[in-house]
Amino acid sequence: MAAKIHPTAIIGQDVTLGEGVEIGPYCVVEDHVSIGAGSRLIAQCNVASYTSMGEENVLYPFASIGNDPQDYAYDPSQGPSYTRIGNKNKFREGVTVNRGTHAGTETVIGDGCFLMANAHVGHNCVIGNNVILVPFCAIAGYCQIGDKCLISGLSAIHQFCRVGRMAVLSGGSAISMDLPPFMIGDGRNGGIRGYNVVGLRRNGFPAETIRTIKELYNIFFRQGLSMPNAIARAEAELPHIPEVEEFIEFVKTTKRGILPGDHHGHRA
Repeated sequence: MAAKIHPTAIIGQDVTLGEGVEIGPYCVVEDHVSIGAGSRLIAQCNVASYTSMGEENVLYPFASIGNDPQDYAYDPSQGPSYTRIGNKNKFREGVTVNRGTHAGTETVIGDGCFLMANAHVGHNCVIGNNVILVPFCAIAGYCQIGDKCLISGLSAIHQFCRVGRMAVLSGGSAISMDLPPFMIGDGRNGGIRGYNVVGLRRNGFPAETIRTIKELYNIFFRQGLSMPNAIARAEAELPHIPEVEEFIEFVKTTKRGILPGDHHGHRA
């Protein structure tokens, strides 16, 4: 089925539209854009130059995808930078996604993500698969967000931070350090507040794996240990399952540091 383009939409040069793409009223699709089959731009959306989108993405009114980075280092005379979007993502009203800053670099969003109203993804971010960004959250440049993370409303993530797989950031938080996989971060009250037991259960993790992740939480964030001592203890005492190895590798490779634990209040 051929693409359907509303007569008020503006389509640039060198644009590739897949089968069944729908471009609604007053949308603007700039030059050098690719939009995969079955995608819908409902109305008044902007897809900027050098954006590639996979199949079955949906853009709601006033979503702006792939526009210039909000970075003084951006110099378009050096050549194009890019935005790369996977399949089956939803971009609700007012979402903004900026392309890479330097020539040849890109901002990447995976598959199956849900970006709710007015969420922002900064330049050069890498967003994994099945990530949920709740309204008005803001992710600064060069951040990495792992698969199946939940970034709650009105939260902010400092540039270059990482959020590990299946982590949760609580509403209204602001963080400037890394949030490890499977943990719950609360930037309002100092750091790690627990582990994502609900998400682990919903995703079918075995009970024994969940108990081991609980032990990771207790070792790293309840005992007051230094990170090197916590790593040594976890490696010595916990089973060498993929989730433990993933967590420890994340901690070992941090550049911004790891959010601290809550040693006095919450107990898992």
